[in-house]
Amino acid sequence: MDKKITRRSFLQLTGMAAAAAALAACTPATTVAPTVAPTAKPTDKPVEATEKPTDKPTDKPTEVPATEVPPTEVPPTEEPHGGTLIVGRGGDSVLLDLMGATDGESHRVANEIADRLVILADPDPNKIAPIPWLAEKYESADGKVWTFTIRDCKFHDDTVCDAEAVKFNFDRWTNPDNEWRFGLANEYYNTEFGGTNPMTEVKVVDAKTLQVTLTTPSAVMLYKLPIGAFGIHSPTAIKAQGDKYGTPAGTCVGTGPQKFVEWVPNDKITVVKNENFWNKGLPKLDGIIWRSIPDNAARLAAFIGGEVQQADLAQTDMATAAADPNIVEYTAVGLSVGYIGFQQAKPPFDSLDVRWAVAHAINRQAIMDAFYNPAKGDALAYCFQPPAILGSNPDVGPIEYSVDKAKERLAAAGLANGFKTEFWYIPVIRGYFPDSKAIAEAIAVDLAKVGIEVELKTQDWGAYLAARLEGEFPMWMLGWGSDNGDPDNFIGYHFAHAVGKPNKEDGYANDTLAQLIIDGAMEPDVTKREAIYKQCEQIVHDDMARLPFVWTAGLSYWHKSVKGIDPQPYYDLTNHIWIEK
Repeated sequence: MDKKITRRSFLQLTGMAAAAAALAACTPATTVAPTVAPTAKPTDKPVEATEKPTDKPTDKPTEVPATEVPPTEVPPTEEPHGGTLIVGRGGDSVLLDLMGATDGESHRVANEIADRLVILADPDPNKIAPIPWLAEKYESADGKVWTFTIRDCKFHDDTVCDAEAVKFNFDRWTNPDNEWRFGLANEYYNTEFGGTNPMTEVKVVDAKTLQVTLTTPSAVMLYKLPIGAFGIHSPTAIKAQGDKYGTPAGTCVGTGPQKFVEWVPNDKITVVKNENFWNKGLPKLDGIIWRSIPDNAARLAAFIGGEVQQADLAQTDMATAAADPNIVEYTAVGLSVGYIGFQQAKPPFDSLDVRWAVAHAINRQAIMDAFYNPAKGDALAYCFQPPAILGSNPDVGPIEYSVDKAKERLAAAGLANGFKTEFWYIPVIRGYFPDSKAIAEAIAVDLAKVGIEVELKTQDWGAYLAARLEGEFPMWMLGWGSDNGDPDNFIGYHFAHAVGKPNKEDGYANDTLAQLIIDGAMEPDVTKREAIYKQCEQIVHDDMARLPFVWTAGLSYWHKSVKGIDPQPYYDLTNHIWIEK
């Protein structure tokens, strides 16, 4: 069974999305519309400042005559709901305190627990836009000073979520010396704000009102705050638990639709429905269990056998799942890239010729044929951003597989006989690298043909991400999935840095690119933004700052008993689904 959202219909909406400059009376005039558009419902329905939504599910049950309704069944006058969703995933979360985590496995769990001030949604079918969420309204006259009115609600520990509590979270994000930060490196704040447009003041106006001032006006402020790293957590819980907060030894406490129960490392994380969730009628599920099943075959078997209702599958297992009558395949636009990074502050990857030699030496098409599924939408990446992201540039030029050109580049770098280096591969399963070790081995074989001898290495996922951020890997494998559809969160996230101050992660320094990314985040005109980001793509390509490897399709697989699924980008899916009895 297959439910598809086509790329054509997705992109047709992009131009219409770009026309929307404001959302109701509470959206500032400086806010631009998103630069990637959904095909239907990306998240929850918009929340008016004085109302709480009650969304309807997409699948209505067959009505049963009142006389035939068993006492234990949901009466026909009620919306269907209930059930515990069990998810089979390829790896465990790293940290549920998302200030210190960038991995998707951490975000997918913590986003159920900690609300953000703003989320992305579709106020009408033609655009995606930020809407009030934990903040019941927001406003800005100049894009620099932002005022948020906090909704009346409580954290899961029954403490009040007010402006002071929200400020506590902002202070943790913005101040690396904050005592409640526990030394965590807030990569999201540093990239989205800290390096280019930091928050200079966060002020409590009154119990319900918070005012945030940026260094310069931002056209994308409201597209950054829906990112999970800016979820609001309980100050009381953080202070009580210290550096155990967000770890298996502690808890995670927010105001969201699900409440943390337990985390058994490398086994499962369990949450249960927040019966006091401020958005009445949601969530529909009674709870969620995320099971860690690293082995692809074991995860597929658990899915086919009905032990889990949703599974993250390797591409090689997707055909088997799609052929099962109890499993439904959903297709949405792909918004991710897999890539190879280089540490450019040190030899040999400080050489442009060496980086291009690696790019020419790897037979990406052969690896695509062996490990990916072009028939389902996987494609070789010709630039860093996938086509659905504003500024993706098809004119950057080819990344040609050529052993001869690779050898010529090595000779130009003074390394005609090749060199030795480490190549780190991710220890988890991701759509962009569905069998990371085997793909790394295939890359190593290709590189050996031109004299580049690599030692394959990996380590625990959390340690891997931390070491990469500290610039410890000479060459490594990683990927990215868009958080909000905006190029500032894609190419901007990876290459933004203050002019003259390259990131430690890769040591890549291009001040022209750095300034363009700053300009792009401030520019409200969508046409001008597109031109800026296309120029960014060209620079990244010419410098081979990272080798874009593959764009993967947005495929997901669910047991047919799971109802209410709408496979759209940024749709807060688990708020609206339920398990059919």
